[in-house]
Amino acid sequence: MELGIRKYALGVLLCVLIVEAVALALAYFLYPEALSWQLFVMPVVFYVVAMFGILLLRHFAKKGDRSLVSGYMAVRGIRLVLLVAFLLVLYIVDRQSVKWVTAAFVLFYIALLIFDTIYFSKTMKK
Repeated sequence: MELGIRKYALGVLLCVLIVEAVALALAYFLYPEALSWQLFVMPVVFYVVAMFGILLLRHFAKKGDRSLVSGYMAVRGIRLVLLVAFLLVLYIVDRQSVKWVTAAFVLFYIALLIFDTIYFSKTMKK
């Protein structure tokens, strides 16, 4: 089964950029104090972690469909652990903007989960 890494990379990039634009617009217009460097680092980290996940899934896909399903769940767990570790680092570095960083993190994470679910459900149907 071919996962289409280029198509996935482009989709994740578009997803992350759209969420970044929404997060920056909300921060700029509603809560200007929420604008911080974390909002600019977060999309990069989410993109890198998503690309790590797809490369790991590529390894599982070579083993077969059963391995792909369990690998998909493992990658989701690994991704969650990596992103929560990143969130904890952001908390340690800057404790003043905790609620804004958390809100942006949740926005990015949910968008990435929705994109992954749609992408892989279409991929598994093929």
